[in-house]
Amino acid sequence: MRTNLEKIARRTGYSIATISRVLNGFHWVSDRTRRTVLECAQEMGYLGRRGTVAVIITSIGFSHYHKDMAFFLESKLRSAGYRTVLIPKHSLDLIEEYNPGGAISLIGDHGVERLWGKRYALPLVCVNAAPRHLEGIFSVYSNEEQGMRLLMEHLISLGHRKIGMLSYGQSEEDFQNIYVFRDRKKTFEKILSEYGLPDDLIIQYGWRNLEYEGTVYRLLGKGVSAIVAMSEGQMMKILYFLKQIGVEVPKDVSLTGWLNDMDQYCDLPMTGIMQNYELLAEKAVGLLEKLLRKEPVEKDLVIDYRFISGASTAPPKKGNAV
Repeated sequence: MRTNLEKIARRTGYSIATISRVLNGFHWVSDRTRRTVLECAQEMGYLGRRGTVAVIITSIGFSHYHKDMAFFLESKLRSAGYRTVLIPKHSLDLIEEYNPGGAISLIGDHGVERLWGKRYALPLVCVNAAPRHLEGIFSVYSNEEQGMRLLMEHLISLGHRKIGMLSYGQSEEDFQNIYVFRDRKKTFEKILSEYGLPDDLIIQYGWRNLEYEGTVYRLLGKGVSAIVAMSEGQMMKILYFLKQIGVEVPKDVSLTGWLNDMDQYCDLPMTGIMQNYELLAEKAVGLLEKLLRKEPVEKDLVIDYRFISGASTAPPKKGNAV
């Protein structure tokens, strides 16, 4: 190992002690030094287990979206001959311990891609993060505008004009930090404006059940004939709250939004859109392999949504279409 350190030291001009600190994950070295040493180590073949890929997740407590994405990523990576290690965003230092050949990030609100080049000399592909067009970092993401248009044009074609949306976030800052939520809200408002529909029917919610239930009441109080659930995992919960207060779907109000697999097995199959998790994973792994082979990558990749027809939408009740 010392021979390897000496070679890196000769090429970079840093001492063997500094090289050792960087490769062993110590933090009292500058970002510039760390980057230079890691790049040299990778070029000389001393860094990165090319058969291991780090998948960076929000936390061990998966959301529906992260669970589905992690499942398909692990499957695609395994088929391509890679081992997968899951690393929560608050434990990024573990990357240096596992020493992977590359990484795929599922973080949409953390800005991993902004600090990546300062700390790591590893290829990175981001899934559903804001495309920042940083050097050597590429994104694969779902087509949020196309997906929202599928939902809205479906509802409008049924005759709905008072369409409300339950959107995650307790402050405007939440939308700025989470790319997909910001994009979904912006597109929702854009489509409302295009059709001349009311734009004051968006209500934000937090994760606590009492607060969540209250937002459903508030939205119904505005006289909406259709509700759009902004993220995966909401549909079943909204359906439950509506049933508790005697509101029938879709007789009294239509319900649609972002689906996960479980929504298709409700006693009332949900109508909505679903991210193409398998294709997102396939394209993310393909991009990463290109980066590992040092092949040119021209652009980020955008994946369209799939529309799922269920039984949770119908024309509005008489008097609710205006």
